[in-house]
Amino acid sequence: MKLYFNINFHTKFGEKLQILVFEEGQEPIAHLLEYSTNGNWRAEVDFFSKNLHYKYQLVSSNGTVLDEEFAEHKLELPHNYKEFQVFDVWNLKNFPENYLTNKILKNKLSGFKPEKVSVLKKHTHLFRLEAPLYNPNWRIVILGNSAALGNWEYLKTVPMQQTDYGVWEVAVEITENQFVNYKYGILDEVSGKVFDVEHGDNRWALPNADKNVLQIKADHYFSYKSFEMYRAAGVAVPVFSLKSEKGFGVGEFSDMKALADWAKETNLGIVQILPINDTTANYTWTDSYPYAAISVYALHPQYLSIDNLEFKLSKKSEKEYLAKKSELNSLNLIDYEQVISGKWKYATEIFNENKEAILKDRNFKKFLKDNEEWLLPYSAFCVQRDKYKTPNFNDWKTHKKYIAGKVSPFFSPKNKEYEIAMLHAWVQYQLHLQLKDAIDYTHQLGISVKGDLPIGIYRHSVEAWTEPELFGMDFQAGAPPDQFTDLGQNWGFPTYNWEAMKADGYKWWKNRFK
Repeated sequence: MKLYFNINFHTKFGEKLQILVFEEGQEPIAHLLEYSTNGNWRAEVDFFSKNLHYKYQLVSSNGTVLDEEFAEHKLELPHNYKEFQVFDVWNLKNFPENYLTNKILKNKLSGFKPEKVSVLKKHTHLFRLEAPLYNPNWRIVILGNSAALGNWEYLKTVPMQQTDYGVWEVAVEITENQFVNYKYGILDEVSGKVFDVEHGDNRWALPNADKNVLQIKADHYFSYKSFEMYRAAGVAVPVFSLKSEKGFGVGEFSDMKALADWAKETNLGIVQILPINDTTANYTWTDSYPYAAISVYALHPQYLSIDNLEFKLSKKSEKEYLAKKSELNSLNLIDYEQVISGKWKYATEIFNENKEAILKDRNFKKFLKDNEEWLLPYSAFCVQRDKYKTPNFNDWKTHKKYIAGKVSPFFSPKNKEYEIAMLHAWVQYQLHLQLKDAIDYTHQLGISVKGDLPIGIYRHSVEAWTEPELFGMDFQAGAPPDQFTDLGQNWGFPTYNWEAMKADGYKWWKNRFK
């Protein structure tokens, strides 16, 4: 197939445009565009796949990339055409679709099924617009100065198909040999009325009389009015405060489902939770501070539901567990120390009684493999912390300095610490399952969950132990004086070594945001 790419982009002397075409399993191929007039660039590309991914780059005369688009273009090419004329717009970072197409959109459109666009041989134009709509009853329509586009009549607008989240497409046959002027609008499918048409100059397309060519107008930047943008009310809550009769004296991940039900009933769109990372340093109430995490990846065992573990307590322990559960739930406040010690007691008992089945579980093995990069150091850190009764690795008799080759045996069955390390890894696996179950349930209700990412790391944490070169361990972060404190705040957290982080492309931050 022949593809002709067209884009209007104004460059400086000596600068050129190139298009980078991506094909699965192959290195991307760059094609230079030729300049004509008035900022118009064009390239001819041979392509033989149905799915097309590409982006434009601005390059210097020696080929250095000076700038490139924020996001890739994606097209599904119908098989019944020999040539395609593609008219693009440079995809700027601040286009609404680039910040509105997000997880919240997918949650609001829970249950979304991509619609299919019918492209027949008779069709001359395919119009494509990226415009996320958060109201499931709204639909993008197109209208213009031809019969196929309704001749600007609101009652004859052409509905478009949502082929992906926020992506709208429609193919039409335009027979008039004239410049095509058009605009996009929004249809309320409940009332059946087009209540908005984008303002500003008309968009345009060239006429197309060649039946072997499909002209694709890949448009961006729908001009939203403020009320058409996403807005929602929400609630912020620490998970530990979601204490219920189902839990063990503290709010647990499973209790987030009841919060989601309430949010749905009250028309709230977002639930924000405080940090949920493991802060277990001394197993005392001082560990309850949620911003002093011993790992930026591990989840806090206090949120583990014993009742919802994959394996159950033995009959002989169940009576004692239920009595303790009732006692802790009757308290007006959370007794952190009894909660955390009790949960570890019963989780350890379940692990020991079902150890053989747990260690053979394929899903658990996959979890270990997929998360080994952080889970192995974390599990080893927990073993060492409990062995020496302190998270301060400088006070440990062994493994004061993290050396990957000497710590990796903690995950080896021949190691004497293997089973204890596996216990910590398995608890993390169970926490992962329970949190995922709660989040999936919340998302299915169309409600989004917003987390809280602590900006600092704890001085006696896995990260400080394994990668001290990334932090200013001789410094302490805090906040200057403000309306809350005349003296400012000293959080005690080490600062970041930004030069060291920059050297490897900020890998630490990228891994943390995954």
